[in-house]
Amino acid sequence: MTPLFLPQPFRLWLAAILISVLTGCIKDQYDIVPVTGKSVPITVVVDQTKPGYHISSEFEGLSFETGLLAQDGAFLSTDNTVAVQLIKNLGKGILRIGGNTSDEVGWAGTGSPGKTLMKKLTTTDIDHLAEFSKATGWPVIFGLNLGDYNPEIAAAEAAYVEGSLGSNLYAFQSGNEPDVFNLSKRGHTYGYADYQKEWDSYFSSVKSASPHAHFAGPDIDPFNPAWLESFAKNEHQHVVLLDGHYYSTGPASNAAITYHDILKPNPQLSSYLVQLSKISAKYHLPYRISEGNNVWGGGKPGVSDVFASALWALDFMWTVAENNGRGVNFHSGARHFAYTPIALENGTFVARPEYYAMLAFKYGGVGGTIIPATINDPRDYNNCTAYACMNANNTYSVTLINKEDAKNFDFTIQLTKTASTIKIDRLIAPSITSKTDVTFAGSAVNADGTFVPSSEEHTVNNENFVVYVPAGSAAVVTIK
Repeated sequence: MTPLFLPQPFRLWLAAILISVLTGCIKDQYDIVPVTGKSVPITVVVDQTKPGYHISSEFEGLSFETGLLAQDGAFLSTDNTVAVQLIKNLGKGILRIGGNTSDEVGWAGTGSPGKTLMKKLTTTDIDHLAEFSKATGWPVIFGLNLGDYNPEIAAAEAAYVEGSLGSNLYAFQSGNEPDVFNLSKRGHTYGYADYQKEWDSYFSSVKSASPHAHFAGPDIDPFNPAWLESFAKNEHQHVVLLDGHYYSTGPASNAAITYHDILKPNPQLSSYLVQLSKISAKYHLPYRISEGNNVWGGGKPGVSDVFASALWALDFMWTVAENNGRGVNFHSGARHFAYTPIALENGTFVARPEYYAMLAFKYGGVGGTIIPATINDPRDYNNCTAYACMNANNTYSVTLINKEDAKNFDFTIQLTKTASTIKIDRLIAPSITSKTDVTFAGSAVNADGTFVPSSEEHTVNNENFVVYVPAGSAAVVTIK
């Protein structure tokens, strides 16, 4: 087999196929063999007979601050052909306009945007957003300003947004993290009952101006499912989506936070998603993480913008999918955001590490039906995860994530059906702290934003095979 081209240090490694006879059956091992270093064996049992949740074709998402539209309307513009192409590479998805500034930016309509620090949105800003949405094919969840409570202005803004976006308007939401309004935007006694009255007023006003508009909510701060439960109970007949936020750790100003903190399992996440999933099922409404990322407060340089963030993001998306989440919108865009998947650097749009995680999830999960992938070996000292799904074209995908920074894994994949061939698409970088030279499926994004994968392909003809996944990397294995 010809050697694989890989960035340093993987460039020193050779691709090989190792075939050995074990207890009378052939076991094929497909791996990149390191010059030095041992591998830890991990067994992953994939049960192809037990389909579970479907992964939405619109799972991928990006979240942008409303202030970005008001202050830098050229960012989400069709003139930015590279940004448009980068988003189109990910397939279908959803844009979300909101964040803290959605409760600070006002509505000027056709008037002047003003000269204050936080300008008002104009009809031109919305038209640019509509053009960008249509160019990418991604509909929009649009956040209305509930911080500056004014139902009439919100209705006027919503009417224009609906008219401009048309069918590309997914839903409105009112307020960003209203469950913490009591810390700044309202009195300290502000609670869910107060929010409910305000939300109902916005809903009625917007519906009067835009009868066909859809709504989502309550767009809560992380780890507050009580508000989502109350909202779902009271408004399940009036909304099409439940949504909340998630950040792995923070704040970004905390000097003690390192990339190790985002790679270790977070028990809060599992508990949070289980509760959201139960509420979603109870009221027959999908739920979505409408804003999230690794370190809250804009992300931390050296953590949020290095390759470790890609491993975190890929694992996070799969965790949401396994808990029947409709999708994830990674908070993005602002120049000071260290965690943005797509960044504007020196006038050029570039793909950051998290973007490559989104590519890996698109090729390994989007549109599939989840099936069990169980790691039989103890996880307490092996920081790795495995996920699997059945695809619409009758293939299967297994995603293997090695979150160790100094431990290589040999993943033995045990299937319930015989595989004839496999394709391996690796998510790798020179090191777990690399900010550049990230690749997926043997390729980096081109300067014009295009992406052309180049996969490894191997013949198997067996129910078992081994995939080598080096420390600080991941692999998407497609099985036929």
